Amino acid sequence: MEVYDDGEEWEDVYIFLISGTDEAALLAVASRVAKLHGVPPGAFAVVTDVEADEYGQGRRVSLASF
Repeated sequence: MEVYDDGEEWEDVYIFLISGTDEAALLAVASRVAKLHGVPPGAFAVVTDVEADEYGQGRRVSLASF
């Protein structure tokens, strides 16, 4: 797993990009982060690839139920 940067705001959400391993492992990491103190409820992941035209394109996964 690799974090590309410190994250950035996009529309009404804050985005962190992670990569470097398979989807299941990345979703597990994102789920653990979503449960940390200070992370607001409703955190989600967007499963996408480098060919997406812009942020937010891809399959949305609720991290609360992961």
